[in-house]
Amino acid sequence: MQFIDFMVNSNSSNEFLIDYSPSRKAIRDARVMKESEAISRLIQIENTTVNQRVEISQKTSNLIIKLRKTKRPDLLSQFIAEYNLNSEEGLSLMTLAESFLRVPDNKTRDKLFSDKISNKPWSKHLRGGKSSIVSIATIALSIADMMISHGHNNSIKDRIKHALEILSRPGIRFSAGSVMKFFGTQFVFSEDIESALSVNNRDVHSFDMLGEAAWTMADADRYFNAYKNSLIAIGKNNKGNDVYKADGISVKLSALHPTYNFMHKGRVITELVPKVLALVEIAQNYNIGINIDAEECERLDISLDVIAEIVNSIEHSKWQGFGVVVQAYQKRAPYVIEWLYELSKKSNLKIMVRLVKGAYWDSEIKKSQELGDIDYPVFTKKSNTDYSFIACAQKLLSMRDFIYPQFASHNAHTLISVCEIAGDNKGFEVQRLHGMGESLHAILSSQYGVLSRVYAPVGSHKDLLAYLMRRLLENGANSSFINHLFDKSIKPEELASNILTEVEQDKEHTHPKIPLPKDIYQSIRENSSSVMLSEQNEVDLLYQQQQNWLKHKWQAKSILSSCDNDNRATQKVINPADFSDEVGDVIYATESDLDECLSTANEAFTNNGSSHPQILKSLALAADLYESNRAELLVIVMREAGKTYQDAIDEVREAVDFLRYYANLAQNVISTKREGLGVFVCISPWNFPLAIFTGQIAAALAAGNSVVAKPAESTSLIAFRATQLLIEAGIPLGTLQLVLGRGLDVGSYLASHPSISGVAFTGSTNVAKLIKKNLIQNGNSSARVIAETGGLNAMVVDSTALSEQVTRDVIDSAFKSAGQRCSALRILLIQDDCFDTTISMIKGAMQELILGNPQNLKTDCGPVINLNAKTKLLEHIKSSALKNTVSLSSSNDLSNGHYVAPTIIELDDIDQINDEFFGPILHAIRYSTDSLMETIDKLNEKGYGLTFGVHSRIKNQVDQIVSRINAGNIYVNRNQVGAIVGSQPFGGEGLSGTGPKAGGPHALHGYSRSVSTGRVSNQKLTLSDAIFNIGDIEKSGPMIDNHMVKKLRQEFSSLGEEFFNFLTETVESYSSIISLPGPTGESNELTYQAKGCALCFGPSETDSIKQTILALALGNSVISQINSTVFSSLVGIGFNKSSITRIEGMPSNEIFENNHYHAIMYFGDALSVERILENKREEIIPIVSSIYEPWQLVKERVISIDTTASGGNANLLAL
Repeated sequence: MQFIDFMVNSNSSNEFLIDYSPSRKAIRDARVMKESEAISRLIQIENTTVNQRVEISQKTSNLIIKLRKTKRPDLLSQFIAEYNLNSEEGLSLMTLAESFLRVPDNKTRDKLFSDKISNKPWSKHLRGGKSSIVSIATIALSIADMMISHGHNNSIKDRIKHALEILSRPGIRFSAGSVMKFFGTQFVFSEDIESALSVNNRDVHSFDMLGEAAWTMADADRYFNAYKNSLIAIGKNNKGNDVYKADGISVKLSALHPTYNFMHKGRVITELVPKVLALVEIAQNYNIGINIDAEECERLDISLDVIAEIVNSIEHSKWQGFGVVVQAYQKRAPYVIEWLYELSKKSNLKIMVRLVKGAYWDSEIKKSQELGDIDYPVFTKKSNTDYSFIACAQKLLSMRDFIYPQFASHNAHTLISVCEIAGDNKGFEVQRLHGMGESLHAILSSQYGVLSRVYAPVGSHKDLLAYLMRRLLENGANSSFINHLFDKSIKPEELASNILTEVEQDKEHTHPKIPLPKDIYQSIRENSSSVMLSEQNEVDLLYQQQQNWLKHKWQAKSILSSCDNDNRATQKVINPADFSDEVGDVIYATESDLDECLSTANEAFTNNGSSHPQILKSLALAADLYESNRAELLVIVMREAGKTYQDAIDEVREAVDFLRYYANLAQNVISTKREGLGVFVCISPWNFPLAIFTGQIAAALAAGNSVVAKPAESTSLIAFRATQLLIEAGIPLGTLQLVLGRGLDVGSYLASHPSISGVAFTGSTNVAKLIKKNLIQNGNSSARVIAETGGLNAMVVDSTALSEQVTRDVIDSAFKSAGQRCSALRILLIQDDCFDTTISMIKGAMQELILGNPQNLKTDCGPVINLNAKTKLLEHIKSSALKNTVSLSSSNDLSNGHYVAPTIIELDDIDQINDEFFGPILHAIRYSTDSLMETIDKLNEKGYGLTFGVHSRIKNQVDQIVSRINAGNIYVNRNQVGAIVGSQPFGGEGLSGTGPKAGGPHALHGYSRSVSTGRVSNQKLTLSDAIFNIGDIEKSGPMIDNHMVKKLRQEFSSLGEEFFNFLTETVESYSSIISLPGPTGESNELTYQAKGCALCFGPSETDSIKQTILALALGNSVISQINSTVFSSLVGIGFNKSSITRIEGMPSNEIFENNHYHAIMYFGDALSVERILENKREEIIPIVSSIYEPWQLVKERVISIDTTASGGNANLLAL
């Protein structure tokens, strides 16, 4: 072992021993080994003979036959067999059971039950000889479905309306209650420990106060007291002297501490270990067992540290009741067993080891994919997990001198293998979950004389059902033994097949439908790699790689084709988290540098044609260079921008993803279809100083432009280092140049220059408008402005949502990156029925956040960027405290940095918040179910539209909210930050941005133009003095289909084949829903909606007709200069009359001053239009100057859904 300070550059006293023994090293090395290698090593452990395997299969087959003949098979087994997870009904029941009992109000319960039960084929489950309770539950569901369906059937609705008002809700609740009662009694042993102990049966139990992990210290204390009181009650009830025949308890460590993870290891060892020791002491005094439950893979390393502390504290004890759980699906399982055996021998302490297959498999697969892990920590094939279980069982059975093995399974082949391999019934036991495998274990126990223990969850049905749904998922999967046990179409010998030989002969050791994490985006890019901050060896390696950079001072300057930086003043860069840390120096560019830079950039663009393929290769190479220089890049963004470790890692990953994505996308979009515009000025922000900086540059270069990059002055160092890497990768100097300086000076000059062709800008709405205004004043109206600006991002939480999930996602969305994300949550709308409990948990979790220097791994929330930002935020908190409830997280003296404590401000109404406060401040508001849609309308009226979140189990309600909100990125049952390149294209609408979305399939359209430009005249748009009565303009509608295109082609054939071929292609492109790649258990869909209303002003008559047809075809309404004949033809074809407003002659100023339009189509002098439009609208209105740029007439919307929120990834489990 080695004595190590866990924190980098920390003066903290959180020092402790880190186990670097060979056995712990073996565990760490095995975490993500190749599945083929893991199986190969298990084969070396497994030692059953051919004859044994044949005999085990035969005995298993006989047992299955006996089980199928039993008159009373397990009710839950029957229910799972009847309602498997491949069926719509099975999934509906799962989600209903997961949420129904926690909903406090009847109105929401009715909506939830109706949502899950209506229009499902329940009646088909009424056939055959089911058990009475399964039949009763099915009848209740079928009746409820009919009542709900009749209530929505217009033909008979009026006749039964009165009856439904009286009967439907109580009837629905009765039906729901019967089903939930069934689930509750089958899964939950008892609602309190006293009742559990009073149950008169002969079973031996391991009781567990199961539930979600603690998010607050209050929850952790509540769990601790529940465990303590249960241990005392079990102990007093214990009448025997044999610890193995006594009831015991299982403890979940994450329930005992709100920050139970590796990054908070110091707190965990200091605060959690004493709690666990107190529980162990009670168990020891009463001579009963206490097991430490296994949890997610990311908690294993820290769990082993806690276990070691406990074992060392009770070494040489004669008590043998301390137990540990090992998951066979982890590749580390055999090495954990070796370490436990070594630890127990060293401590002269016999311990219990419960071997399970594992209940988090689906989430482990998803987590590895999200993090870009090297491989999976778990087996991808269930057969490999079964093999691992048997191999590990052999290992445990050979260690019975210091380990008492406990084998938890509902699989007959697995259990018979264990009993046969054991050779006798001494020194081990088998276990089952309450409600499952009762008949199987009864026969097994009788046949082999082995003790069978029941794992018995204790607690309220409301609290435990959500947690226990993963058990239903685990055992309801198609590959699960229990799902097939009573399926008579599967022969017993098939179900009892020799899994050991099957695995050994399998040529394909990994699941063919589960790609490696790096390959999940294979169609668009390679997934970027990460650093697992939950693993000691990876953190050690990262620390080692960072050492040279922790005190390093970088010297940054503009990177231009020719620039003399001698004798120029330097600007010091100070760490916003630590004023004593000087990160480096920056030399700013002068005005003469800028002129020469722009001249060089234009010349480079002119000569760039043949080098474009090489530039794309260089972008891909730059991604590799970013990853190989990751340690340095991480330190720069941590010290210069105040990023925490995880935020810094995510930042580098996003930058890498942008480089690879755009390099790949350009091969399909640019060259033959589109071309670069010229010189692009890329102005990037300080809050994502590497990712957005790189993304803008990569997009502009991939589209064929030359680039002048101007980063925020606060984060010049990281921009300088990134530019060096881009040039090292082969991007020619001249095609890419870096200019450093203040935004007011350098940025304004570059972004308003008449020689540029476009500006990519991320920042405030006001600055984006100023850029556009300056370009117009300098006569450069044709320059493209791509702006991603701020937002008043909200999240709606109803009473069906799980508080723990809401808390997790709110904490991430509001306080990650110190709230300094464009996508960050600013307004939290919580249903009043659950407001108090939900906000209490969120506040409690907020109190656990550690505010401090990001160079400490334990830091959750770093500084804001500068003093101005800090001052504005603190002033808002101070003024809000005068009239609202304000809650701040606790923090120590942090005067040596720009720190603002995470804060929640409770408001009475959404009208009280109109501005974005860019920091760790969340505004919480109650809403009633009746006023929700009105509240959403008020949010829309504020004009922003960036991100929006919903937490609800009611799909109909989610759909209704999603269809009503104006937002570019919508997130359902998950957080609303951290959009993934190519998976969740990012960008807003209205005051939140111009589009197209960054990291999306149309991203390069903003940086390029179609090679087909169409005719553009130099005619100026002039205004008339006429007064037009526009009236109410119809909101945008659906896009047209091919049938309508055919009608248009016939009616307006004079427009030519080329136009209609283009129209057909455009409609097909934008009317489809694009399913985007992503991790399993997640749905990401890109859809297109009409921009709104388009002004179609020609200038020629033909131009107006084409513009009108294109805009209408994409679902927009129009105000157009078409004649009455064209108008009549369009209406005759099928367009809504109210979506077309016709004007005669030139438009008036009145038209431009209203807020009804969202795009202007004019194929003449764009500058004349811009000057008319100036100062008339808050948002930037696109001037569409070519029929071949239809992307400017649509809004992109991405909806990201966590499909596992209700309890598991059914689709993955069913593979």
